[in-house]
Amino acid sequence: MSLTEWMVDIFGSLDGLVAALLATAVFAGLYIYSASRLLGARKDSLARIRQTLTVYTRLAGLLGTLIHRPTRTAVPEDLLIRLLQECKSADLLTRELHEQMDIFLSDRDESRLTTLHKLLEREINRLMKERDELVGRLEKPGWGMGLWLLLKPAVPALSLGAALLWTAVLAEELRQSSAWASPEVWCLWLSNIIATISFYRLLMDSRRKTHGAIYTVLHLLIVASALFNLIGGEASPYVLATQCLLYLAGFRVTATRKRRERPYAGHPELMEQFLHPPGDHDPLSETTGAGEPEIGSSPLRSR
Repeated sequence: MSLTEWMVDIFGSLDGLVAALLATAVFAGLYIYSASRLLGARKDSLARIRQTLTVYTRLAGLLGTLIHRPTRTAVPEDLLIRLLQECKSADLLTRELHEQMDIFLSDRDESRLTTLHKLLEREINRLMKERDELVGRLEKPGWGMGLWLLLKPAVPALSLGAALLWTAVLAEELRQSSAWASPEVWCLWLSNIIATISFYRLLMDSRRKTHGAIYTVLHLLIVASALFNLIGGEASPYVLATQCLLYLAGFRVTATRKRRERPYAGHPELMEQFLHPPGDHDPLSETTGAGEPEIGSSPLRSR
């Protein structure tokens, strides 16, 4: 058997061979493009973390000096204000930290410096952990992570191929005039498209860990529910309705309270509970002991 006859037996015709080669070229192009985009996104995230850590650590060092050695060191107030303003321009500045900085800049109450320093230390530790994870993925990925980094760029191409497949099946069904008025045909196509989109978002969203486990569970349920379409077109309306309900449930269970509705360290609600606790004892008298600076003492020195 010649090579030409062997290719005809596999692909059916020369047109089938051309179509297979074209699909392979498109897949390779999408893979290379996705791989470069993912690598660029990781490097960009690492650069943003490093930029934020740079300004955070400068402010944290200054606050540590003010809090732990207030009587030994006089820090110019304009230096503190300048570092606070620099931190407000950090790429990964959180809303909670931003609000605490604005509160201090508005009232210049030095008793807030301790709270601000604790928040800053917490954010520094979190960003350092994220930085170490990113560096490990880029430089020394493990066996499982290396395999995933190799397969992940193929997800966009696979998702596009699946969407084209569902559309080709729909076009084949619509060749029959009766299929245009059949809701099962359209529900089957739309259900498969929704499952493909959820599959893509589940695997490609780099922030899915921050959304919580419920984010992953919802997308898994949406993808898994599409398997019931294999039973037949009669089940597709029920599958589509289930997927829509799961999507609507996602808006409810993943909603977060607004920052102004959630008490945080230094929030007036918590400060009121701290200043006026149940009982007769005063917590301020317990916390102001030997070796601790009183709130009234100012470690700042204005130029």
